[in-house]
Amino acid sequence: MSMYRYTARRLLQIVPVLLGVFTLTFVMMHALPGNPVRIYLGLNPSQALADQLIHQYGFDRPLWQQYLDYLGRLLHGNLGESFMRKRPVSDLMLERLGPTLTLMGLSYVIALPISLLLGVYAASRHNELGDHVSRFLGLAGLSMPNFWLGLMLILLFAYQLDWLPASGYVPFAQDPVESAKRLVMPVVTLTTAQTATLMRMTRSSMIEELSQDYVQTARAYGLPERRILLKHAFRNALLPLVTIIGLQLSFLLDGSVIVEQIFAIPGMGRLFFVGMLKRDYGVIMGMTLSFSMLFLVGVLLTDLAYAYIDPRIKYD
Repeated sequence: MSMYRYTARRLLQIVPVLLGVFTLTFVMMHALPGNPVRIYLGLNPSQALADQLIHQYGFDRPLWQQYLDYLGRLLHGNLGESFMRKRPVSDLMLERLGPTLTLMGLSYVIALPISLLLGVYAASRHNELGDHVSRFLGLAGLSMPNFWLGLMLILLFAYQLDWLPASGYVPFAQDPVESAKRLVMPVVTLTTAQTATLMRMTRSSMIEELSQDYVQTARAYGLPERRILLKHAFRNALLPLVTIIGLQLSFLLDGSVIVEQIFAIPGMGRLFFVGMLKRDYGVIMGMTLSFSMLFLVGVLLTDLAYAYIDPRIKYD
């Protein structure tokens, strides 16, 4: 099977997965007691006004009818409307796409080279001091939750040292210096766990490759150690790494929800978090489907990257 046919087949497989995500999210939201109208109107709402809004937004219709109505709008490219903000969900997401992409992009660009370099270095110094230090740093990075690390950074650099602003977001085009200052702590928070995970995986894969017979043969022929590490062992170690690198996209999306809330960044993660708190059905559904789509596309690109890394892989 050619790569084009394989890609087309995988794209078609995304459709039932998204339908399953949509159905599960819809059922779980409506299984909770109450509805957004009660949250929107407060503790003692006017019953007449509550009934009017419930009827206006269709919350009084049978669940199966609400499901089919939303699915029909979705098939026409309509993600629905935010009940709390009275605006289309797609518009809200586009407004907040820039901060999220900036945060995730910087985190990825920083985490990837650092983790690969540390992982290769630790593997080349297996069971030596450099390896022990790298393993300790990796374990420390994995052990610190995003919310705790973010709060500690705010406490230290914003309140104790007064070096950086505690929260907020400024577009780079508006003020590059201020934008960089406000992004330092969120990017460090989101990058730490990603770097630790990729570094440990790189180290494990490299140690396994360096124990193979072809590496011993290359050393016996007198090839430089750097060439053995980078040209031979590292390339063969890339396959499991590519899998983890692709899956890191989902962890970045999850992490952005917490990080954006802690640092008051007006991104998609914060929009999703507030939507969950207020039971904003339109926002929850739109964001869940968007995050799921990004994750599935990332998995597909990861699978396709295998063929470029290892030509022996065939798509049947």
